[in-house]
Amino acid sequence: MNRKEEKNRKFRELAEKRVTRVLEDLRILSNLSNTSLYSYSDTEVHKIFSAIDGATRVSKAAFQRGQREKKREFKL
Repeated sequence: MNRKEEKNRKFRELAEKRVTRVLEDLRILSNLSNTSLYSYSDTEVHKIFSAIDGATRVSKAAFQRGQREKKREFKL
């Protein structure tokens, strides 16, 4: 396997693991919508999804530019 094929294999391996983890985290995030267990405001929900949407846009743009994203922390 040449270097380009090896780099693509590694990309695919890591992408599958990371996307699976993101999808699982989104699934368990939706558990917070259970109003029998949690209380939240529309503003808090808006902040959560604005952060997710923003991070998605930054990540997508990084692929288009080939640049890395800075680490960010979310706070309500």
